[in-house]
Amino acid sequence: MAHDDRYLAPHALWAALPWEVRERMDAHVVRRRRLMAAREVLDAGLLPRPGLYACLDLVHVREEILADRLVPLPDRDADTLTERAAALGRPVVALELEWDGDSWGWILGLDAVGGAGERAPLARWQETAWDGPLAVAAEVAGRLGAELRGPGEDGPDRP
Repeated sequence: MAHDDRYLAPHALWAALPWEVRERMDAHVVRRRRLMAAREVLDAGLLPRPGLYACLDLVHVREEILADRLVPLPDRDADTLTERAAALGRPVVALELEWDGDSWGWILGLDAVGGAGERAPLARWQETAWDGPLAVAAEVAGRLGAELRGPGEDGPDRP
């Protein structure tokens, strides 16, 4: 199936969608499932099929419109993250901060690393300054007696 590489404005794309697709898309948006929401648009049967970036732009617009209904992000304070790490049921030898770039910008992830190298995600921060997550991660690492690693220099410029 061919994709339309031309940019389709979000309002025009929204107007072209059947109401059933709009409802399913918004259900994904309020649950913060961006890719599932974009998938609804891609699978809607529009011809020519919209490009992925047009779909993601529409998801972003819907997030702004539905902002008061979005599922809250999980807490990312030191107490909550320490509890989350302790609940893993295995010793945490390190916490790793790592940058990940996606279609929405930079995301800073915090993972707990066990003795055998197994990883478990603890938190994610998007488009944020380094100092807040770094301070929280350092406090959690101190409480757990774990090494703190990262983030690398492959992310956005430091403030």
